[in-house]
Amino acid sequence: MNIKIKTYLIQVLVFTLLLSKATIAHDINVKIGFRDSIKSEILQESRNIIIHLPDNYKDSNKTYPVLYRLDGSAQIMLETIATVNRLTLSDEIAPEMIIVAIENTNRARDMWPVNAKYYPKPNIAGAGNFLEFIEKELIPYIENNYNTTQERILCGQSLSGVFTNYTFLSKPELFNSYIISSAAFPSCEDYFKDLSTKAFQQADKFKGKKLFMTNGLKDPLDPNGKLQLQIADFSNLIHENNIVHKYVTYENEGHVPYHSLYDGLKFIFESNRKNQ
Repeated sequence: MNIKIKTYLIQVLVFTLLLSKATIAHDINVKIGFRDSIKSEILQESRNIIIHLPDNYKDSNKTYPVLYRLDGSAQIMLETIATVNRLTLSDEIAPEMIIVAIENTNRARDMWPVNAKYYPKPNIAGAGNFLEFIEKELIPYIENNYNTTQERILCGQSLSGVFTNYTFLSKPELFNSYIISSAAFPSCEDYFKDLSTKAFQQADKFKGKKLFMTNGLKDPLDPNGKLQLQIADFSNLIHENNIVHKYVTYENEGHVPYHSLYDGLKFIFESNRKNQ
């Protein structure tokens, strides 16, 4: 295990221990962010989000990129803060950024763009509405209330990675960069093939976009390697369309390799510097 991964693991462990200790000892308080909510007319429900602002945000005149994380939770936010701090403070690869974690209500409904055999219920396939919520309600709310740049990053894993892929193909202009981990298309591969074909007919929409994808070869959800092959085939398709992207297969990792976010953000911001 290299030094970078060891340091990252130590940071995550420290944050986790502090959080667990804070719930036991009243004299310790660890703030990872604050919860807010948006009453969505599109989804007809209130959606909770967790927002983390950079240190000294209130005293700064800076504007910041925004990292949007799906499957939002305290644990996801802890992991994200540790990773971003490593990239900004220690490695000096990335700028400080605002982090927005979107909590789930009905995960399967929001993440699937098409009915899948995994979820036979008729109310599934609500990804179109969820994407509309992000585009028309969430992003305007964040950008109207916080000091943001126009740089947006979307990160999803497993099922929320399927949604991230759907967003990349459906509305590539909505985000500058996309990080997708362990997201194949079980039972809806044909849908994504058709969507990809239509999307890449409008190549100009993908100009300057960056895509980072990962998976682990020891994924227990993919014992026969079929899903890994789907991801590899999609990566080849991306390559054929000259989109700035990187695909990493971690040989000794399982589902959602834990350093995907670090490597993804590193790829994005190092690519940004090359293009400056």
